[in-house]
Amino acid sequence: MRMLRVLLSLALMLVLGACSAPLVPPARLPVPSRQNQGDVDLLGRMRTAWVQLQNPGLSDMERTIALRDYNAALCVLVQRLRHDAHQAGKLPTYEAFEMNHQLSPHVRNFIGLHEDIIPASEVKLSALKERYTLPGVGVPMVGVIPPHKTPGAADDMFSISSRGMVSALTAVMTFPKEGKPRFMVIPRQLEQSIKVGNLEYPLAADWSALLEVYWDLTRVKEERILGLLQPQELRSTTGLSCIQAYSPNKIPVILTHGLASSADTFDNLVNRLYADPEIRKNYQFWYFNYPTGVAWTVSARAYREALRNLRATVDPNHTNPNWDNMVVVGHSMGGLITHYSQCLEPWNLLRASDIPQKELEPYLKSKYVDKPFEEASLEPLRKDYFFRPVEAGMVIYMATPHRGAPIAKYRLVTALTKLVTLPQTLLKEAYNLATLQQDIFLLNPQDAYLWFTSVNQLKPDSYSITGLQGLKVRNVPTHSIIGDSGKGNTPKSSDGVVPYWSSHIAWGTETIVPADHSVQDCIETANDMKRILGEYAEKHPAVKVSRPSKRRVLPEYKGLPNHLAPSLKK
Repeated sequence: MRMLRVLLSLALMLVLGACSAPLVPPARLPVPSRQNQGDVDLLGRMRTAWVQLQNPGLSDMERTIALRDYNAALCVLVQRLRHDAHQAGKLPTYEAFEMNHQLSPHVRNFIGLHEDIIPASEVKLSALKERYTLPGVGVPMVGVIPPHKTPGAADDMFSISSRGMVSALTAVMTFPKEGKPRFMVIPRQLEQSIKVGNLEYPLAADWSALLEVYWDLTRVKEERILGLLQPQELRSTTGLSCIQAYSPNKIPVILTHGLASSADTFDNLVNRLYADPEIRKNYQFWYFNYPTGVAWTVSARAYREALRNLRATVDPNHTNPNWDNMVVVGHSMGGLITHYSQCLEPWNLLRASDIPQKELEPYLKSKYVDKPFEEASLEPLRKDYFFRPVEAGMVIYMATPHRGAPIAKYRLVTALTKLVTLPQTLLKEAYNLATLQQDIFLLNPQDAYLWFTSVNQLKPDSYSITGLQGLKVRNVPTHSIIGDSGKGNTPKSSDGVVPYWSSHIAWGTETIVPADHSVQDCIETANDMKRILGEYAEKHPAVKVSRPSKRRVLPEYKGLPNHLAPSLKK
């Protein structure tokens, strides 16, 4: 059995392409020397270019050359500053230019929040297929904010992350008429342009470098197999996270991954979406990461709790309309989590179970959404099946097996299920379900165990899949993106894992893309998402919240929710 576990783990790693992302690049050594060209010389080059850029009569070629000279000199200076900060343990003061905290709140935020800034040009892409940049004034940077500084990072920002977060920054050097040059590091989430004289220029940006560093920090890709086979070990990356600090002025898009996967499965999709200025203007992307070895009905519980807690933290009075327009996206098994959390009477899912209907019927009532069961041992069950749906404004499914995945019945996959080690708390729940004194559940322990493993709940004949078919869902705009792996014979098509008859639903719209099960990596999917999100933003544009709600302090995230955490007892 141990050898089988090792072989299957290695095989899955090869199939999924799990590999380590490159480390965040250290301060470059050797740093560009000051011996041949000092900081004063660089400032002279920048000043000359800065004056030229103020001239509205420059030709396009002349403006391009001036912008190139300014940015090239500034890039060398930024590399030196980063090296100096690493050597000294803090950012030193300089005689040739100002970095006084009083001059710019951007500099103050930068110094107070970030433990490192990385020139985007030094970030090599590994996970991402394309690099998207925006030309303009300044040097694009990626700021790294450590975990202990993310809660309440700034008055107009909020984040939730277990391993820190990143921010898109642009370094600029301005030249006022009086006094020394002023160095600033500007958050791109707050500012889009800068004035040079009387002319407005866009701030340079590199969105792909931002995403690459983020996934390097989280390292969730390395935990895909761990989340499947030993979900109790996947603690530090479970829950909701956001690439940049929370913005109340954008519509949240919640992305949920599938089986044997992780949040970074959406890396190329988000990279392509970030390239669109209207998408950046209206939306902010959040990820729900979870251990995929446990049943999707259980993970859906954690999903709903995470969303409830997040909104209670950042919008406790439910006054922010951007949250009412929230978009939820689910890929594969993540689509089932999303689908189930949109259901109006989820308790009826139990009608498809092996529980005797005579014993079950008295409990299938809406009052138990708020009212505890008379039998205390049923409380874990109530959390999974008696809940209010997530109130999303739009739902997008990607390669979702609404009617199950036949591959879940294959022998290899069945053998894989036996290797899943569930958290002790779930094992206890399985035992309780099998041995309730009131005989509400006539299951043996092994059958109860199967209720809590994800692969078994993906089988077309599982109680959860068959029960899902009879549930009503909220009436909101819904779109499906479905893969056709090459034959082009829809409705007989398949993405290689989920056939069309399972991913197709009777409501909403759908798009067929030429892709395998990883439809989120397909360029056609990104284009379709741009269209869908663009049309949605035209009807529901992001609203700027003039005064953010007074919010409570977000508690430090310490691992899995209680119902997924491993027992402290051996």
